[in-house]
Amino acid sequence: MLILLAGLMEKRRMGAHEKVYGDSVTMRQAGWIGAIQGLCLPFRGFSRSGATISTGMLTGASKERAERFSFALAVVLTPPAVGREVLRLVKASHEAKAAGLPIDLHGSMVMGVLGAVFAFLAGLLALRWLSSWLEEGRWYLFGIYCLAASAVVFGLYHAGY
Repeated sequence: MLILLAGLMEKRRMGAHEKVYGDSVTMRQAGWIGAIQGLCLPFRGFSRSGATISTGMLTGASKERAERFSFALAVVLTPPAVGREVLRLVKASHEAKAAGLPIDLHGSMVMGVLGAVFAFLAGLLALRWLSSWLEEGRWYLFGIYCLAASAVVFGLYHAGY
């Protein structure tokens, strides 16, 4: 809903009343964007980039500044998130070993790295697509896509999948 709202309000916001503060976001905008990023972290599948870019746009940042700042946050947050998942995998392997369950940690790591490579490549394609919609003034379409995808996932979940 946040993405859809930002996309629909984009045209109204673009005008003489928009304040430009150079090439970076203001402290107020950064605070709001960071708060939304923090609220999004526990939810897998939630578009953190979409939420943070939309928050930036709604607080008066230009699309370009909001996008750059959002992706800068991702660069800062990704290594700790990867490290946390590696620690979780190591802990799970130790627990499985202690319970006498066979576990192939090496095979799991290889598959994990392979999955990370493909996820990275898919992410690059998705970011290119997302950026083109943002730059072309079609941000609201990403909001519609997110709502439709969430409705499908919600329906599948409640159907037992």
